Amino acid sequence: MTITTLVAPAVEPVGLADAKEYLRIGYDSEDELVAGLIAGARSRIETAAGLALITRTLRLTLDGWSKGTLERREVRLPVRPAAELVAIRVFDVNDVATEVTDQFILDAGRSARLVWTSGVFPWPGRRAAGIEIDFTAGFGADADDVAEDLRLAVKRLVAHAYLARDAGTLSGPLPEDVAGLLSPWRRVRL
Repeated sequence: MTITTLVAPAVEPVGLADAKEYLRIGYDSEDELVAGLIAGARSRIETAAGLALITRTLRLTLDGWSKGTLERREVRLPVRPAAELVAIRVFDVNDVATEVTDQFILDAGRSARLVWTSGVFPWPGRRAAGIEIDFTAGFGADADDVAEDLRLAVKRLVAHAYLARDAGTLSGPLPEDVAGLLSPWRRVRL
């Protein structure tokens, strides 16, 4: 499974001015650093919770359908909230794509799943990257569309990284306060 961003978000969930105010920075000499920390914190939080904070277009590439897809008649998308299904392509053994978008509907929102509705189930013929699913995901196009607790999680992670001056803060275990803010948003499997 590979997720590729086809159309990136135009803004970050926390603006530079908001982050600087949160950090109590009143000068411009560290703007580039803070902007980089915002992008890194957003990415880390999105990965940890399986979310897209700001709307973007993504491509999910699969080698094949996951076990049980045919029986359940659904495919869970790894990034949520899903907003719109753009296209689904299945490749045959000769690398020819067949668009099967009309055989699925998107159960939009936090569940982020595709439901197979009709037709012969489309099995890929090639072994690797046999399925491409293009969809949009995110809470909205503006920072104000993102839930306040998620925006606070970004600010808190930026603050941890800024104070520690350590890139490991953005890639290591999440600080407890940030993990606590994300816990209601994490997908739990039973």
